[in-house]
Amino acid sequence: MENNAETASTGAESEIAKKAAERIDPLLNLLSVPNVEVDKNQIRELFILMWENEKGEDLDPDDQLLNTVGLFIYYSHNILADQNIKPDKGREFIVEALRKWLEPQTEKYVQEEKATDDPFKAFVENNIPRVDEQFSWRNFLLDHKKTDEKEWTFKMRKCWFHDFFIRFGRADYIKTACAFDQIPAEARKDYVDLKLQNLFAKLGSTCQFAYKPANK
Repeated sequence: MENNAETASTGAESEIAKKAAERIDPLLNLLSVPNVEVDKNQIRELFILMWENEKGEDLDPDDQLLNTVGLFIYYSHNILADQNIKPDKGREFIVEALRKWLEPQTEKYVQEEKATDDPFKAFVENNIPRVDEQFSWRNFLLDHKKTDEKEWTFKMRKCWFHDFFIRFGRADYIKTACAFDQIPAEARKDYVDLKLQNLFAKLGSTCQFAYKPANK
């Protein structure tokens, strides 16, 4: 009976590891550093180990997304550092992988918005529920300050990524998560202008996104 229980436990762990790999592999496939052979297998193994330790499969979907991105950023930076790639430079490669990862979904939304009479207004209306879902009150204490056809401003009084990277002693990685959060605006720079005041990156206590129509 003990052997059967041990086999069942091992099988369950293998299934969790498989699901974790399915989360990280698409990102690792997009991580590329010119003239450097990145040890992606090590990033993969560390991600899977931490996903299991954090009981990732039991988390809510929004927390699963945050943990996927956070762990990818953390371990990618660490492994790139082993190749003497400093955080500021490594950030470029990590954010580019995240941008490509989001690209299919982002492009779909951008085309839908551009097909309307007012792409900025469509961007705001469509993204408010997405932002509320991704940046849940529990993790970000998000408050919409102003929302109309000329401006969308929201403030966060808590940041999951800030707490995550402080927990691992790498406050300098917060900037990479901040760059990840700006990817949607970057994809719409011809009709969306973002002014971001991120004090969390400087160990502050607020972060404010202010979107306005881009000047033409």
